[in-house]
Amino acid sequence: MRRKRVVYFQRYCDTAMHTAPCQNSHPNLGSCHTLEVEGISIHFVSEGKGTLVFCVHGSQSWAFTWRYQVKPFAEAGYQVVAIDLPGNGYSAAPSHHDYSVAGNSRLISRVLDGLHAQQVVFVASSAGGLPVLDFAIRHPERTGALILSSTCGVHHSLPGLWNLVRLPLVGEAARLFLNPPLIRKNLVEAFADPQKVTAEIVEAYLRPLLRPGSWTTNLRTERNSDPTFVEQHLKDIHSPALIIWGQEDAWHPATMAEVFHRQLPQAEVEILSNCGHLPHEEQPESFNQLALSFLERIGK
Repeated sequence: MRRKRVVYFQRYCDTAMHTAPCQNSHPNLGSCHTLEVEGISIHFVSEGKGTLVFCVHGSQSWAFTWRYQVKPFAEAGYQVVAIDLPGNGYSAAPSHHDYSVAGNSRLISRVLDGLHAQQVVFVASSAGGLPVLDFAIRHPERTGALILSSTCGVHHSLPGLWNLVRLPLVGEAARLFLNPPLIRKNLVEAFADPQKVTAEIVEAYLRPLLRPGSWTTNLRTERNSDPTFVEQHLKDIHSPALIIWGQEDAWHPATMAEVFHRQLPQAEVEILSNCGHLPHEEQPESFNQLALSFLERIGK
């Protein structure tokens, strides 16, 4: 299937970046690289050629969450890049980085500069939607389309555990209890079908959280995830958008999808039954079919 090739350019000539291979990947994720962005080593995976599809994970996650999308999208004629935000996965966790929504939005902008990307299709999950939507508001000319999987972006009530983690000292103390049973419990809450939470998945999510500095920077991101700016400006996003939600999402009720539908002028909504907070992981075939059909329909 032929696709339009994206035009690349170097936006900031003073940005010193390079790519190099690394080993922290997964068989379904394609090739693995690191990119130096303002002194921060950013881990990402990449596969395919064509229009750039840029994937951003949610809280306490990393590029692994897109293991069912990278190769299918590449085979459909796209270049897929899935990054680990600072402090997540196998990216560095520097203390000097701005872990706010706007800070991670700027980081995404600089990563795209380093990739020489002019306009991209964003795919974002959960809290990853916050910096992506912030970017779309500030850089409409670079936002070709949005595919949002149970995204954040408006104020809503969080489960009790998430509120506790945001409290001073409580969140720091939680680091002592990071183990497979806790991660499994967290993932079971995110899936409608707990049988899909395998030991491999638990290990893949736990391992990077145990890296030095990772948990601390995850807390900083959580505590700075204020959606106010994004919520106030959703109506200003005119890029085509597809919102995919799990009907049984225990963290972000499916009713939130309609909030985004009303606020985003060009949005379509798809609700998947028997599906929880991670549609792209729990029902990847349905998610991929919806997403690729959407991109075909809008000519991306």
